[in-house]
This record gives sequence, structure tokens and C-alpha cells, in this order.
Amino acid sequence: MSTATTQIEEKKYPITLEERLALGENDVRFPGTFEDYLALLEYAEYPIEFCDGEIIIMSIASDQHEQLVANILGILFLTLSDNPLYKRYGSNRHVFDAVDGKAWSPDASVVKGEPEIFTYKPGKTANLNPWLVVEILSKSTRTKDLGEKQPSYRNIPTMRYMLYIEQDRPLVTLHYCDEADLRWRSEDFNALDQVFQIEGKEISLADIYKNISF
Repeated sequence: MSTATTQIEEKKYPITLEERLALGENDVRFPGTFEDYLALLEYAEYPIEFCDGEIIIMSIASDQHEQLVANILGILFLTLSDNPLYKRYGSNRHVFDAVDGKAWSPDASVVKGEPEIFTYKPGKTANLNPWLVVEILSKSTRTKDLGEKQPSYRNIPTMRYMLYIEQDRPLVTLHYCDEADLRWRSEDFNALDQVFQIEGKEISLADIYKNISF
């Protein structure tokens, strides 16, 4: 038995998807070190994050959530595909906040230029230089997404856009870092006929919420 496996079993972290499902739909947190997180990351059959001495076993995504993720990834492809500088990622690609040592799994992210890589261990890596992140908000993730992840994302010098999408009603909040003074500003959009811009290109709420029922 490997040291990592022993470490997981001793601290009684769930490993299988079945064990995770038995904990319910919402985020579940276990105390742990970053080394514990790395050990569990190798074996867990479900996504996890790390923040301030806690391993976060992520909530189970709803059908609505996954439809919105698929929509926004398609939109980002169409919006940015004419420029090879932009590299798009789904939630399996982690983002690492090197300032505070926090590991996140955004619903979608974009790197502008070449990815800067943080290596957890061989074969397990995360991006250090996201340019845009997307989070789909829900009752179970709102506090974490806005209260923990957003300040952490702002630590990252390359970050320019953070997009928060409500899944239960048409409401999108765009946070953007103004290049003129590097201060963060935000705008809300709450009607399907509204549009906002990323790098001068329009994105419509109607496209984000296409085929979504409320």
C-alpha cells in the first residue's frame, strides 16, 4: 500500500464516487494539509479543491448547471476562435493561486498566451495564468464562488475577466480589470436581449441561456 493511500485511509477521506454521493449533493469540507489534498487528488473519483487548510469535495452539478457550462464553452470557442492566443478549458483544468496556495476548479477558463504550469506532482498540473474564469452560481456554491474564489482569483496578475452566471434566472455579472488603472469593476446583465463585451466582442445572454428553462 502506498504512502498516499495510507494517508487517505487514515484521515477517512472518501475516494470512490459512491462514497462521495453518500455525502449528499452539497460541498463537503474536510480539514487537511496541501499534502493531503495532493494525495487525495491522485485517487479521488470526483473533483476537489483546496482552500485555507480545507479539502473541498465539490457539489454534484445539476443538469441546468451542465447545460450552461456547455453553452458558455461553445460561446467562448466562437468568440475567441479567430485568435490562436486564447486557450479554453473546462472544469477538469485547475487554476492555482500561487499567492495564497489555493487550488480551484472553475467551470470554464481561458488562458491568453502560453499556459504557465504549476506541477502538483508528475501528471497532475494546474494553470497559473488564467485570463478569464467562469463560475455557474447555485445555492450550494454561491458563498464559496463569491466569498472565497473571487478574492483568490483577483490575486492572479493575468486575470482580466470573471464571469458569474446564475442558473435559476437570467443574470450575469461581469467583473473586469480595467487596463487603464488595473482596478476591478463590475456590471450586471439581467435580460435575455442584453449583450456584454469580452475583448470588444459581444456575448448575448440569449446565447448563454439558450434552451434553459426557469
